[in-house]
Parts: sequence; structure tokens; C-alpha cells
Amino acid sequence: MLNNTRNRINARLKMLYDMMPECDCMGDVGTDHGFLPIYCVINGKCKSAVASDLREGPLKIAQKNILLHHCEKQIQTRLCSGLKEYRAQECDVVVIAGMGGFTICNILAEWLDQSAQEKYFPGNILFLLQPNTAEQELREFLWEHFFQIQDECAVQDGSHVYAGIKGHFTKEKELYTKVECYTGKVMCRRLAENDVIYYKALYQKYRNVLAGLTAKREPDEECLQNIEFYRHLLVEIERMINRRC
Repeated sequence: MLNNTRNRINARLKMLYDMMPECDCMGDVGTDHGFLPIYCVINGKCKSAVASDLREGPLKIAQKNILLHHCEKQIQTRLCSGLKEYRAQECDVVVIAGMGGFTICNILAEWLDQSAQEKYFPGNILFLLQPNTAEQELREFLWEHFFQIQDECAVQDGSHVYAGIKGHFTKEKELYTKVECYTGKVMCRRLAENDVIYYKALYQKYRNVLAGLTAKREPDEECLQNIEFYRHLLVEIERMINRRC
């Protein structure tokens, strides 16, 4: 939670703040309590911000927090789903965080459709994405829809490990493998301390998935294929962890 000393946000939001470049205007989709845009404005990361949420209750709390921190001149609030009430290229940076990966995919798909209808190139906006679930599906969506993933970071916040994804729309489709949808391409090359924490959590998650699959008495062909893939995935993740240790 924020306080008036400018210094208090949780580790997940601080990761997104650290990934964000300085900009004129940032958008925070699903702003909840508005802590991230407030922190960005107070600390000079952006000159102005748009804080939006599809739920009226959290948006009212965000509005109260914005007033409490005297940011009402710099931060606009909007009640909307996704980016539907954002003007074309209004924000330099857009954060979509704290929701499922499939929800983020749907928001981006609607935004791409809107960009095509309004006939502007959407590549000038930098996206910071933080899915709570379905990270592999989100990475695959990004690569399939001509996004370039520039950076990824991870952080442990309480008992959870979160990944942040930074990217923008391009005119070229990036090649990728199925394993890279699960591991990403950036953290496995860098292997900083938090990256290893992420891969250890990933290893445990898919070891449990594999255990569930191998426990089936009469696995069908799809199950057998999944068993083979997850065994391969675990070998690759273990190799990444061992490179750092």
C-alpha cells in the first residue's frame, strides 16, 4: 500500500515500475486501487496517467487514493473494459497487470481490431504485461500477433512468483518454439537471481502436472504426447537452473 512517503508499493508493482521507461503518459488497465499510476506520477516516471477499471468499486477507491496523494491533475480515471475508452496513441506505455493471461490476450486482440478500424499503426505503444495465469498462452499470442517481447523480469511477492513481459507491436512475426512459450526467451539467457526463482517455481508447477498425467491408468494419445512434452520441458528448465547454480 502507498503512503505519503512515496516509497511503498508491493514487489509485483515495483517490478513493473522498474521495467517502465520514463514517458509522457502511462495507462494502467485494471488499475484496482490506483497504486501504480500514483507511484509513477509521484516519482517522476511519467508526467500524466490514465487509470481505468471495468468495476466501479475499485475505481472509486482509486479516485480516493489519487485525491489523497494530490495527483488529481495528473491522473484521469475511466470506467471501461480494456482499452475501449483510450484514445488512439494517447499513452506511451500501457500496463495490463494482475489478471489472467487469456484476459490480457482478449484485451490486446480488441485493441488490435480497434487500431485496424481507426487505421493507425499501433507499434508506438510499449506494453507492460503481468499475467497471473496462462503465461505460455500469452507469449504465444504475442508472437503470433506480431509483437516483439523486448524484456521479461520476475519477482517473488509473498508466496507467488510473477513474470513481467515488456513488448510492442511490430510488422514482423518472430519465430518461437513451444518450449519458449513456457520459458520465454529473455530470462533464460540472463538468468539473474529472480529469473532462477521463476524457473524453480515453473519446474515445480510442471513436475506436478507431469505427476498427474503419469498417474492416469489408461492414458490416451493426447495424454501420452503431453507426458513426452512435459518431460522435455522439465529437462530444459532444469538445464537453465543448473547453468546459474
